Amino acid sequence: MTQALGWARRPMLERIHLLPRELPITLIYGAESWIDTSTGRRVRELRPDSYVRHLAIAGASHHVYADQPAAFNVAVQEICDSVD
Repeated sequence: MTQALGWARRPMLERIHLLPRELPITLIYGAESWIDTSTGRRVRELRPDSYVRHLAIAGASHHVYADQPAAFNVAVQEICDSVD
């Protein structure tokens, strides 16, 4: 699934065009994560007619669910409540 240094072997960015335009996407990041958030901005550029949201959780690094579980759960619940 990932290469030795943690890079994706098949980055979703290369396949994002295969997802239905109607599919809403929310990307959750930890505000202190080492992950490059420019990918999220690129997703928005590649899907101009789609719902794409970036969400940064304060006080969280890469493992948002572990670093800020309450904030992560609220974010996921809001996402679930916003779709049919």
